[in-house]
Amino acid sequence: MARKKKMSTGKKVGITALAAVIVIGGVAGYATLGKKSTTSNVLNEYLPVDMTTQDLSQMTDSYAFEVAANVQQGLLSRTSSGAPKAGLAKSWSHSKDGLTWTFHLRKGLKWSNGDPLTASDFVYAWQRTVNPKTASQYAYIYSGIKNADAINSGKDKDLSSLGIKAKNKTTLVVTLEHPMPQFQNLMAFPVFFAQDKKFESSLGSKVGTSSSKQVYDGPYKFVGWNGSNKKFKLVPNKNYWDAKAVKNKGVDFQVITDPTAALALYNRGELDQVTLSTPQQIKKYKNSKNFKIYNQSQTDYLEYNQTGKVKGLTNTKIRQALNLATDRKSISQSVSEGLDGIPTGMTPAGLAKTATGGDFAKAAAKATAYAYNIKKAKKLFAEGMKEAGLKKLTLTIEGSSDSTVTKSTLDTLQQSWSELPGLTVKEKLVPFKQRLLDQENHNFDVVLAAWGADYAEPLTFLNMFVTDGANNDGKWSNKQYDTLINNASDKDALSDTKRTADEIKAEKTLYDDSAVNPVFWVNAATLSNSKVKGVQYFSSGASYYFWNAYRSKK
Repeated sequence: MARKKKMSTGKKVGITALAAVIVIGGVAGYATLGKKSTTSNVLNEYLPVDMTTQDLSQMTDSYAFEVAANVQQGLLSRTSSGAPKAGLAKSWSHSKDGLTWTFHLRKGLKWSNGDPLTASDFVYAWQRTVNPKTASQYAYIYSGIKNADAINSGKDKDLSSLGIKAKNKTTLVVTLEHPMPQFQNLMAFPVFFAQDKKFESSLGSKVGTSSSKQVYDGPYKFVGWNGSNKKFKLVPNKNYWDAKAVKNKGVDFQVITDPTAALALYNRGELDQVTLSTPQQIKKYKNSKNFKIYNQSQTDYLEYNQTGKVKGLTNTKIRQALNLATDRKSISQSVSEGLDGIPTGMTPAGLAKTATGGDFAKAAAKATAYAYNIKKAKKLFAEGMKEAGLKKLTLTIEGSSDSTVTKSTLDTLQQSWSELPGLTVKEKLVPFKQRLLDQENHNFDVVLAAWGADYAEPLTFLNMFVTDGANNDGKWSNKQYDTLINNASDKDALSDTKRTADEIKAEKTLYDDSAVNPVFWVNAATLSNSKVKGVQYFSSGASYYFWNAYRSKK
């Protein structure tokens, strides 16, 4: 997942806690849900930060996606291995050139309130998301669908020109501007799910601001969330087309921001899963039979404000020096006992394959050289300061106060960066929601951000940094980079060899220009109740499907 599927950093719950999409949406402060739910076939989960929204056009964080993926369903769903399979569409096909896709919906589909669900609900949802008036931060992911970019930029005022048409109540035809290798995966991603126009039309901006201000077409309904409370749950949706396939009686959630409290509830049997979010917890439980490590396909990274508002950060040598002064190994040790990966690029290991079947991150690492070298950093920093006409520079690094890993990460950065002559480093910790708002408004010097994969392809990370991209908060711009991403997304899209070459060059461009600073690849250390079977985990997109899970007696 993930804004932007921006994680809470530490925006999923990962080893670096609150930073990955691993735990799903939740219910409740620190109050327990009672012994009854731990012995019945109800699952017990938690969120490390507050729920934000269930407006499919407005959600941007991994936790919102986790809930949405269980209470809604797309045209397609996913197998346990992550491969596309039938969802609300019973069948689909595409033209030989990959530009025209036809989906046939199941008959008799209904929303949770009884409204009929038809092909026009997808048309409405897609048009609403790309409409610039909606201001969806995820509208960019529609790029490649006919006229999506033109509509979202305001150049095309005709929403009906978007490349999605309802041929009849059960048939959808989607037209692409160019082949999109990730297209089938996207059809299982919440931003592309249907929306009930009849229900939403009277709500305006209130859509999804509480569980009652949304309707659901997936295995569950979302209930009990008033927009700010810390207890809510998923309950089986009797109107779901495959309601008999749901193997449990629902999922109870809590919002628990204190990792010590979360672990205590798990140890008392009141949570079925907990993320170990401190080195001390990991060290204590790493030999437990219930200890698991999940690859999160998430990168926590530093973004530099290059709008011109922050002195020094538009200078390439200063940014290069900051990257070289980043001790990634020490940071990983401080936040996860070394279990988080040391990044060699923005695209994490284990996410995508090259044309020859190798790991993309390993191939891209041959073109980059992220490393800790304080001697070289000092030299470049002095040169950059001279070029920028500066003798002293103060930079504030902002991060999420909700995360257990942010403080230790910033402390390590402050310590190593302060060795650069003339640089003063300050820390700023704000709530997760405020951090996102500051990013969007470019109200930061340096920010510790996080991104989880929306789909299993490097572009889910690399397309964030195109010029004026919705997720390019630092406002970095490079024409060569833009061309590489455009080629990978368009003319080279169906050639695995050419697309991979474009993407590796793009990783090198990010590195050479120190556009951003990857700090660690997030893994998640968890303890899981061995009696809960069948939870499906995914490292890209929304992380969990719960409906096949059940509580066994053994």
